Amino acid sequence: MRIPDSIKEWARSYLIRLNTGNRPGRQRLDVLPEQREIKNRPAVNVLLFIITFLSTTFAGASESESIAGLFVSGLPYSTTLILILLVHEFGHYCAARRFGVDATLPYFIPFPSIIGTMGAVIKTRTPIPNRRALFYIGAMGPLPGFIISLAAVVAGIYLSDVKPLPVVKGDMMLPVFGDSILFAFFVRVIHGAIPAGQDIYLSPYAWAGWIGFLITSLNLMPIGQLDGSHILYALIGKKQKIFGWLFLAGLCVMSFIWQGWIVWIVLTLLFLMVAHPEIPEDRPLSMAEKVIGWTCMVILVLTFVPIPVDFI
Repeated sequence: MRIPDSIKEWARSYLIRLNTGNRPGRQRLDVLPEQREIKNRPAVNVLLFIITFLSTTFAGASESESIAGLFVSGLPYSTTLILILLVHEFGHYCAARRFGVDATLPYFIPFPSIIGTMGAVIKTRTPIPNRRALFYIGAMGPLPGFIISLAAVVAGIYLSDVKPLPVVKGDMMLPVFGDSILFAFFVRVIHGAIPAGQDIYLSPYAWAGWIGFLITSLNLMPIGQLDGSHILYALIGKKQKIFGWLFLAGLCVMSFIWQGWIVWIVLTLLFLMVAHPEIPEDRPLSMAEKVIGWTCMVILVLTFVPIPVDFI
């Protein structure tokens, strides 16, 4: 059976895009023509922020007889998580402005769930001029966000209690959230070994910090246009593609353990791509910058959760 030329051309174009981050025939990022001016609409950013603040507040709320009581009980969780997201996104924004890259204000994404949000994003609207700019734009989001998450985790675990697990009756499904290496370390240091049949019941601050760790690790994955790929490309250039493929293969293996990784595999293959687009090299990164960059990669390992949630 002869494969149509149109399918062959699509497959060739797709493979090139996977391995370069750019569509064939598209100009390199550093020589794109000046983009048309896009008006900022801060009212949209503010509105999304308010909705996300409300959705996270009610997601973190405890049982109460009044709306006001629900709102107040959810504030410790929502304010902590919103602070983590704000620091992360404004870190990107300030770094972009520092290197003359036009970027939008953060767009918060409300999402009705036990978390209350799908995070926040900014979008760069002009090309990133060189690898040094790419490094700072990539690192200055997850790194300060991680620091705030770390403070929330340490304080929050200290305020958390170890209690017996509830009795599971009939078809009842009890969610159990997985631990990263770093989160498990602080639980062990602060509360010691958790006895069988018991678990730590996270305070709102610890829960927000746990989510902060998860957001940090997801952003630091060395794939396509994620922060980790920005950082790794700035460190090692086109060799980033090797680590991108290795990480994607790792996600494929882990998807047999936790099916949620299939979503990230699909996102990578359809939108993120594996390789980072080519960025021109400026002067080499300093030793201090390289240490910061590789520290971010270590943070990825320490905060990564292979099975974010399971049920017993």
